[in-house]
Amino acid sequence: MTQLKRRDLLLWPLAAGLLPPAWAQDAPDPNDWLEGVQDGKALGWVHDRNAEAMALVSGEPDFARRRKETLAALSSSSNIQFVSRQGEHLYNFFRSASRPHGGWRRTTLQEYAKERPSWETLLNVDHLARDEARNIVFTGADVHAASQRALVFLSAGGEDKVELREFDLQQRAFLPQGFRTPTAKQSAAWYGPDELLVATEAGPGSVTTSGYAMELRRWKRGTDLLSAPVVLRGQPDDVQVYPISRRGEGLPPAALLHRRIRFFESEQHLMLGDAAPVRVDLPPDANAWLEGEWLMVSLRNAWTTGGRTYAAGGMLAIPLAQATAPQRDIHVLVEGRDRVKVRRVERVKDGFIVAFTDNLKPQLVFQRREGAGFRAQPLPAPEHGILYVQPDRPTQDNRFWLTTQGPISPQVLQLVDADAPGTPVLAKSQPHFFDASGLVVRQFEARSRDGTMVPYTVVGPATTSGPLPTLLYGYGGFGLTVDLEYQRLPGINWLQYGGVMVLSHIRGGGDFGQAWHQAGRHLQRQAAFDDFIAVAEDLVKRGVTTSRQLGIYGASNGGALVSAVMVQRPELFGAVVSRVPLTDMLGFTRLFAGPSWIDEYGDPARPADRAVLARWSPYQNAMKADAGKPYPPVLFIGNRNDDRVHPAHARKMVAQLRTLGHGNSWLYEEASGGHSGRTDPHIFALREALIYSFLRLQLAR
Repeated sequence: MTQLKRRDLLLWPLAAGLLPPAWAQDAPDPNDWLEGVQDGKALGWVHDRNAEAMALVSGEPDFARRRKETLAALSSSSNIQFVSRQGEHLYNFFRSASRPHGGWRRTTLQEYAKERPSWETLLNVDHLARDEARNIVFTGADVHAASQRALVFLSAGGEDKVELREFDLQQRAFLPQGFRTPTAKQSAAWYGPDELLVATEAGPGSVTTSGYAMELRRWKRGTDLLSAPVVLRGQPDDVQVYPISRRGEGLPPAALLHRRIRFFESEQHLMLGDAAPVRVDLPPDANAWLEGEWLMVSLRNAWTTGGRTYAAGGMLAIPLAQATAPQRDIHVLVEGRDRVKVRRVERVKDGFIVAFTDNLKPQLVFQRREGAGFRAQPLPAPEHGILYVQPDRPTQDNRFWLTTQGPISPQVLQLVDADAPGTPVLAKSQPHFFDASGLVVRQFEARSRDGTMVPYTVVGPATTSGPLPTLLYGYGGFGLTVDLEYQRLPGINWLQYGGVMVLSHIRGGGDFGQAWHQAGRHLQRQAAFDDFIAVAEDLVKRGVTTSRQLGIYGASNGGALVSAVMVQRPELFGAVVSRVPLTDMLGFTRLFAGPSWIDEYGDPARPADRAVLARWSPYQNAMKADAGKPYPPVLFIGNRNDDRVHPAHARKMVAQLRTLGHGNSWLYEEASGGHSGRTDPHIFALREALIYSFLRLQLAR
């Protein structure tokens, strides 16, 4: 969603009189001893819970098969190796069962077009992890093509904290005297071949209460980081500061410096060459970045400027030369409309490629620069699914990389010329990883408590003789979408065993633009829960499944979702899987990155917010529940290496349910992999087998 353990540090609001009296009068948390991530007593308890969970699921007949087939799919050589062009090379990172740490490599377009391209390995992360005797995870690289240097970011086991090392692409080695920073929650970007913009921890007073960098420095090669001038400084209660530099060959240095005050509120400062940063007049909740000679602006809410109002959800382009001027030419690339969601905007030589969805239907448009404005040219797009676009050589031509996929349609990657979209330059296809011949994709709507119609997508058999075991997935937060992507792993682990998969597009998410997010955010959070419950009830009403056969699954904010609805409507579900969840919503701001999410959830230090959070917080409601209250079987999955969502959220929830006598509550805590848990194919495959075997045991009885 940090690196600091702030349980004691964040007692300052109480001393400052900012917390309501009720906080101080709350009963002590009987499970707070589980908040010690590496505490010996806590780890002993976790070890016992892990053993119980594994003993349960390993008895499921197809557990070993699921694990084996998932690992094979993750490691298959037939997977598309997606690339990113920098200069004359295409870069790719891959992992496999035999190479769990993976390798960073590159090739040429001519070579990539072959069925079996030849790759130049730049960094063998397996060898690096072996040589340094630690669990190193490659989390990304920023290539400066002109100088053949790169910034490589490495994590310990998948944590959000990373270290930065400069890499020589020609020598294929780290530079002994190159740019390097110690591990921190940090970000950096090139600002010319011998300078970086770096936001990192740099001594006392340089980190926010959320654990992210508070200072952004301009760091020149050969100088000490701590002596580098600060070009942007935030405040302790901000979320973070970070840079986004301009991409493109042959362009002088330029960057947009962000002071992220709250999760959805920022100040943007434009930095050009050696000039001091200048504040850009933009709505505080707009997203902004640079594309060549353009300032891109994505609107969360309506914006009135220069005598005109631009609708919420719109996508705008402003000439960079006018970004800080009193009068600006503002071009509308996508008009904000109800249920329109802009997915991706990428610059090409003569304009922009825009991918968006209109009521979940994928759309692709080439906004071609003509005279003083742009002319929209629709490009071919599939009827269903999701699109992803990426630029190829934006300063040279109008080609772009296009990925298409749908729930039962594997990924297809094409290099497309917007001037001749019907004849791709190159195409690669992912194979079918499960038999989808008898499956169909259908879309329905459920009526939520307040009358709002909530869409959901059902993937399952075309014809059935009765209700089937069904898995309902949801997220419903932070404006993030539940994409209609290829259901490769659910297909392998659930659909091919006769189950039904359902994707819910509930409020709080961004499936239908900004208004859809706002309707389920903050004090309106219950709307997201009501939507999810309505979808579950509608599935039962339509005869797709029964309550006993209905399982629900969510991760992170989705873990909070399924935990909350389980507590609110336990009789509606046959099983629950909640992965890396938030559950303690009255204490989340003192656990890791929690303070950064106040803008999404509310602040338990404010009485009005606290009252709303208390009504739905899964942990607190479980604490006050009757000992005999029945809950469905539930599996919580945490991660000890997760420095974003504290593993205590899952630990404490299981402990409390067991205190209530709910023996059908289990915990499995991964030891590495970070918040996403995708860093090692072996760990990932075990987890997928664990989840779906648990669900099969509970729902197919």
